[in-house]
Amino acid sequence: MPFEWASTGEASSWLHVLRVWTVVATAGRLRFAGGMAQSLTPRALEQQRGFRGMSVQELAKATGVSPGSVRRWEAGTQAVSDRAFGRLLKVLRCDAQDLTAGERGTETLQDLRRRAGMSAAEVASLLRRKRASQGLHISAEKVRDLERGRPVSGRDWLSPETQGQVARMLAQVYGIPDRVVIDAWRRTRPNDPAPALPARQPRNTSETAMTTWRELNERQRSYLTCIFHQDQDAEEEQRQNRYAGEAQRPAAAWRRLTLALSAPADLVGFTRIQERLREAGIHDPGTGSSVSALDRRGLITVYRDRLYVEGLGDVPRTRVEMTRRGRAVARAALGVTPAPTPPAALLSPWLWKIVVRVARAGAQGVDGSLAGRGPHYLAVGQSPDGRTPSRGFIVLRLPDGADHGPYRWFLTDSGRRHIADHIDTYRSLYPSVEVGSITAEFA
Repeated sequence: MPFEWASTGEASSWLHVLRVWTVVATAGRLRFAGGMAQSLTPRALEQQRGFRGMSVQELAKATGVSPGSVRRWEAGTQAVSDRAFGRLLKVLRCDAQDLTAGERGTETLQDLRRRAGMSAAEVASLLRRKRASQGLHISAEKVRDLERGRPVSGRDWLSPETQGQVARMLAQVYGIPDRVVIDAWRRTRPNDPAPALPARQPRNTSETAMTTWRELNERQRSYLTCIFHQDQDAEEEQRQNRYAGEAQRPAAAWRRLTLALSAPADLVGFTRIQERLREAGIHDPGTGSSVSALDRRGLITVYRDRLYVEGLGDVPRTRVEMTRRGRAVARAALGVTPAPTPPAALLSPWLWKIVVRVARAGAQGVDGSLAGRGPHYLAVGQSPDGRTPSRGFIVLRLPDGADHGPYRWFLTDSGRRHIADHIDTYRSLYPSVEVGSITAEFA
């Protein structure tokens, strides 16, 4: 028997139900298409477009979509595809958090891919080209399973070592530090063991560096040695300042070392490099042929300017900066190994102390006056350089149950997970940092 409407009113009711179902279905597609459509804030997109002085048509053309798509994005009725999201960030020259409700330090694996403007198929294709991916049979479906926290098929995917290799390959594909991928991985797959990043291969002494050293005469070697030692002192000073939480100066400022001032020594004294040279038996001002020879060989860079000295006026100044090649030559010749650094994705002693301090505070939290740049590296919503996200290990918020009062620092779930993953390694790396009171909780 054919279906017939009982009445016009009943037909209207059914049409209303159909419209409601359509809206719900559309909302469902927006929620799950691309996995992050709900994170795009339409008003934020419109604001960013306005900040750049772009019309809907201009943004559409620059992004490679139709003006209708941009209008639907801004109305919240159409999801932004992975590739289009990445292009939006480039065209608008903004960070993902400017367009979404997310904050730095809370990214998932899917967030990282979308910010790179890649589809799962594109990522899988790039990963398959890498030697370390052999035997993993990487596909778009495996990339999506990885991002959704689902088991990834294949026996080789079960080990932390394999997952560490995949994490490093993803970092290379996205052009971001290993630590960013590891942090996103642990947020995405909190119940998995922590990925074990492959150890970096130690660099062997370069024969080329030793050949360059042998080509220098004794005086040139003395100059390079003295400049190198002063460069290392400056580097250590910056390292200690960083551990103390002091504001960091750009390397271009502190690596440029004053070699000489063209003024009588009884009036301006000797620079630290000149004092080192005098200890090595070299008493000239330090601005002659030996310095020029090191500059020509690309071992140092020489800068000449003027410095105002009280009572003397503007005095000619010579400054020098070690190049990477010069530093490599000096290290190879003097048998100096670079200062040890923590394994990839682990914290420096300075940052680890901050995390331990917040962990010890527990439910009380730490007052909001953490000194220095520690929060830029560790706190949700922050960034150490304005580009890469923070670790997201601590957050500034009201204490649990409070609706007013001072904000305090607390561990995030990511911070707790990081401590649990690596507390034994940190205990070995930094024995001077007391972790006894938190060991039982995170062991």
